Amino acid sequence: MKPLTLSAHNICTVAVEHFADHGYDASSLSAIAERAGMRKASLYAHFVSKDALFQKVFEIALAHEHSYIAQCFKEEAGHTGVPGQLHLERLSGRYEGSAHLRFLLRTAYFPPTDIRGVITAGFEGYLARIRDDFQRAAQGRYSTVQPEALEVFCDAYLGIVDSLHVELIYSTPQGYVKRLAALSRVLSDSLSML
Repeated sequence: MKPLTLSAHNICTVAVEHFADHGYDASSLSAIAERAGMRKASLYAHFVSKDALFQKVFEIALAHEHSYIAQCFKEEAGHTGVPGQLHLERLSGRYEGSAHLRFLLRTAYFPPTDIRGVITAGFEGYLARIRDDFQRAAQGRYSTVQPEALEVFCDAYLGIVDSLHVELIYSTPQGYVKRLAALSRVLSDSLSML
């Protein structure tokens, strides 16, 4: 990723919050520029269009979330629990505290029409990275099990993550907690049979 100027970085920091709260269609470059402490015309010196800014913020959000998830899996390395459980347990708090994740999920579920392909490809890559991290952790934890036998668990884990993403967007905190507990138990019970 090409380094941003200090001003462009500031614009992106403001924009991720704005886009996370308002989505693409209801967002205003004027409001973003004002919150960044500049005129709208000055914003155009850094980003040629709303699409360009939105795509840059999406790229940054993906990088932040890839890094965060990798850290979760790294922190639980060597533990004897269910692979990926730390990520699942922290997901709700991450959603509340990270404009990057809120923006990423809102954008994935409601992508702007003109850049839908870019968003879909980026989000699919994000999910693939989560799956890869889980797969590595599961292979490390269950080293005597054939990798092919773990494939179904990799897909199941991704299904759990996807389900929890939906709960974060559409449900209540209580609904999220209930879904997390149920799906975590099913995964744990299933993995214990290996």
